[in-house]
Amino acid sequence: MGTPASRWRRECTETVRRAQRHGTRRGARYHRNSLHVHDLRTRLPSSTVGARVLPWFPAMTRLSLDQVRTALPELDELRPIFEELLRRSEADDSRTWAGSGQLGTVGSRVVGTGALADVTASLARREAERLASTYAKVAEALEALSEGDPEAAARAFLDVAAEEERLDHAERAFAYAEAAYRAVQDSRDRTTASLATRRAARALKAMGRLTQAFHRYRTGYDLAIGMSDARGAAEAAVGAGNVLEEQGRWEEAEAWYRTALKSLQDADAPSPERWHALLTLHIVARSRGAIEESIPLLEEASAAAAALGDESATPYVENARGQLLMAQGEYGDARQAFRSALDAAADARARIVIRLNLAESHLAAGRTLDAMEHARDAERETIRSRTVTKLPEVYRLLGRIAAAEDNPEAFVLFERALEIVRDYGLPAMEEALTLQAYAEAERRKGETEVAESLLERAKGLFSMSGADAVRQRWADVFGPARDDDIPAQGRE
Repeated sequence: MGTPASRWRRECTETVRRAQRHGTRRGARYHRNSLHVHDLRTRLPSSTVGARVLPWFPAMTRLSLDQVRTALPELDELRPIFEELLRRSEADDSRTWAGSGQLGTVGSRVVGTGALADVTASLARREAERLASTYAKVAEALEALSEGDPEAAARAFLDVAAEEERLDHAERAFAYAEAAYRAVQDSRDRTTASLATRRAARALKAMGRLTQAFHRYRTGYDLAIGMSDARGAAEAAVGAGNVLEEQGRWEEAEAWYRTALKSLQDADAPSPERWHALLTLHIVARSRGAIEESIPLLEEASAAAAALGDESATPYVENARGQLLMAQGEYGDARQAFRSALDAAADARARIVIRLNLAESHLAAGRTLDAMEHARDAERETIRSRTVTKLPEVYRLLGRIAAAEDNPEAFVLFERALEIVRDYGLPAMEEALTLQAYAEAERRKGETEVAESLLERAKGLFSMSGADAVRQRWADVFGPARDDDIPAQGRE
């Protein structure tokens, strides 16, 4: 029979096994109940045996990330703490075993609070180092200005802008790029002025200010052309095309990509901008449904990168190949291409995108369990790399997968995506895409009025972002948006 403690331990073990075996809310409830320390105390005798058993059940020193988020003031300086706790968090086992596990989001993840003092001290040191580096660069810029060297000042500001961009701080990157431009706007150094303008444009695009981004890219292009800077002009032209492509203005985007290629005819040597332009031309052709036309462009992009020995192109080329194969309905071959892209990708953001595409290939083939597994891999990659701004895209896809399984609670995932969009001040396009996917899920389960309301909100945001039409969730596969998806102001 054993001691009361050993009998209780056996009972707890059995409840956990029951929860794992059944995977139900009831099983999860058994598991949660088995871990309540106060329950343990009521069932054990007040003895040294009981005292020895208590450490086997650690104190409940865990918080969900929703609890953390609610507790913390909404201040920018505290965001690194939340993001570090997110990186250290883990899925709540009780939810994983329960039926609600497939609806889990970052808010339900849990984090131990025992080492919080060490975590915050480490973060404080890291932030202090980052700030010290920034201040040193600012001092360098000001000293250069005082010595009559605006170009050196601009380069110092651009170094800070690059670091802020790496940290996903688009607004701060924009501010430093603007400072770089102001430093040289009255100097003869139009090349650095063009570079600063292009970096400001890239930050504006990340902020969702697409119209302004396009104008900055065009200015950067004009400045580069004026200085016979072929690579700078090509970079600006590709950037302008990328803005237009995001708005669904594919013909205009194509024109800018071809402008980039024309600029490179005067370049002294082959450059990465050539394969960038060819690859984006392929994407636009594929997006507007010209599949056959897009194929040689992809091969040209691949050959241009190979001629340079530019291995950084591999994940992008193979990812595009996977999307092309999806557009052709070759989902098995598409998955192989995505795996090749993933193997070659070092950048976390690229890996997240590729994992999501891999999940899309399974969803398109009706393999929802595999799709969910790869989407969760993307979520884990996002959390590990603290690339929080990609989470709405992850939860949109997980919401669509749940909807495809007719899960009536798929809305939880879309609502979490919207919450993150608003908390992080992400571009209106992100909110529009989320509302659009949300509307599709609601329509699928017969909630027509709710779906129409959500779609109307999406249309307004698409229009505000400068999009000519509501883009389908996977334009590369299904082609341009249907007529009934076009905002009222965009109809002929």
